[in-house]
Amino acid sequence: MDAKAAVERHATAINHRDLDAYRDSMAFPFTYQNYNGVAFTVEDAASCGVDSPLPWEVIVRSDPDWSHTEFDSIEEVARSESSVVFKIGFRRIDHAGKASPAFDAIWIAIRRAQNWRVQFRHNLGMRQS
Repeated sequence: MDAKAAVERHATAINHRDLDAYRDSMAFPFTYQNYNGVAFTVEDAASCGVDSPLPWEVIVRSDPDWSHTEFDSIEEVARSESSVVFKIGFRRIDHAGKASPAFDAIWIAIRRAQNWRVQFRHNLGMRQS
């Protein structure tokens, strides 16, 4: 699996609200930051969802009708042997199939022992024109 596939696997776990797949797609310590000041670090898999909210819980707080998220773009912006930084364009889709305005995010995947996982997500908020 490459870094981009790891990002897609992480997003799929969030969309399916699959805690085991979500944990398996993460590198620890894992950090999440949001444009509105929400930030937390999850130290290990056992702490995921215990010491910090799960991503689907965070999304539903601000978007109660959220069904899933779709990527508009995944752009690689920096790379080393052990990490890749992606700028991700996405939209939230509600239960009726309506898409939200576009959002941007930065996700970082890292490689440990030949396995790629997501270690950092930063939601930049709605895309600026």
